[in-house]
Amino acid sequence: MTLAGKPVLDMDQKAVNYPIIGLALTASVLFVLAGFGLIAFIIESALDLFSGHAEELIPIIQLVEFVHQFLVGTVLYITAIGLYQLFVNRVPMPGWLQIDSPDELEGSLISVTVVVLAVNFLGVVVTPSQQINILQYGAGIALPIAALALFVGLRSFAKWMSHKVTEQEAGAVTDKPAS
Repeated sequence: MTLAGKPVLDMDQKAVNYPIIGLALTASVLFVLAGFGLIAFIIESALDLFSGHAEELIPIIQLVEFVHQFLVGTVLYITAIGLYQLFVNRVPMPGWLQIDSPDELEGSLISVTVVVLAVNFLGVVVTPSQQINILQYGAGIALPIAALALFVGLRSFAKWMSHKVTEQEAGAVTDKPAS
């Protein structure tokens, strides 16, 4: 099928480059800014510690915020690479980052999303000054994690059942006596 003299699939492949570039740039900016921020945080913490003004060895809350930024950047980066592998070209990647289907990309994103949610919760738990109901906040974090786990489990079960039905149908065909 053509549109304006160009194959539609060729146009789709070029259109997917925009989110790939946007996601990769955003991830890069997050990594660079969080990296510089983390270095400044380490220097500031060390200076406070050596000058005797530090209230604790390492302010955990601020450190968790940097980890959170890196994790969000990782989600964006995995999404960009996954879209590139699915729609543009295969890239040599470690096995855990090799994306062969939209389901695999979705699984990677779900895994990292669960970690990001857990880090968010940790940040709230270790912040004593916040006036947040931890039980409600924890439930608000746990419900999406439970929903994602249920989604992944049901999808895996459906694939398994589909595979079993296919095997049984193939077995039923080969089990018929030859006439």
